[in-house]
Amino acid sequence: MGKMNNGILDNFSGTIGKVVGSNWRGVPYMRSKAKKRTGALSDAQLEQQARFAIVGKFTQSMNDLFTLGFRDQAVKMTGKNYAQSIILRDAITGTYPDFQIDYSKVPISQGKLTRAKSPVVTAEANSILKFTWTNDAGRKLAKANDQAVLVAYCPEMNETEYAFGPARDAATGTLDVAEFSGKKVHAWISFMSGNGKLIANSVYCGELTIS
Repeated sequence: MGKMNNGILDNFSGTIGKVVGSNWRGVPYMRSKAKKRTGALSDAQLEQQARFAIVGKFTQSMNDLFTLGFRDQAVKMTGKNYAQSIILRDAITGTYPDFQIDYSKVPISQGKLTRAKSPVVTAEANSILKFTWTNDAGRKLAKANDQAVLVAYCPEMNETEYAFGPARDAATGTLDVAEFSGKKVHAWISFMSGNGKLIANSVYCGELTIS
């Protein structure tokens, strides 16, 4: 049960009557108490519920990445919630109940830094993903010491592996994905500036089977 010490204008946490008070990232807010559902869900509601379920499962595996990748866009929301809104809008394919995510349309990050130029990823021996890209340091905001962000997601396991790789001017980097051996993964690359202040739009690199 909630309690107000300073009247109706006071911040509070908990439930008072039909009002729920809480705090998110230092911002106090109030909302009405949720009503219990009394009837069956409509077809439209079931379809929307299925969309949210598949997207929520995927984004949970990349929660930390989305926090970093969408830190500039996610205003008064989490990076994961911002990613969910993009995926729901742009990357859901199929018809209910067989929805799927088109991973080629899923961004991992968005920002002003120059994105990776002509990236290619290959599955090497011993469960290693090898990323290569064109060293374009000096073009637009690209710097030689920008740090690569290498990402692989395995749908079968609903798990993500990522690493902060070498600098942009190295033009190559590797990601160990031994836990995904024998399974298919989707890969992305992004860049973060050397001082950590800027991030680039991610680039989807394709689907591969890990050896």
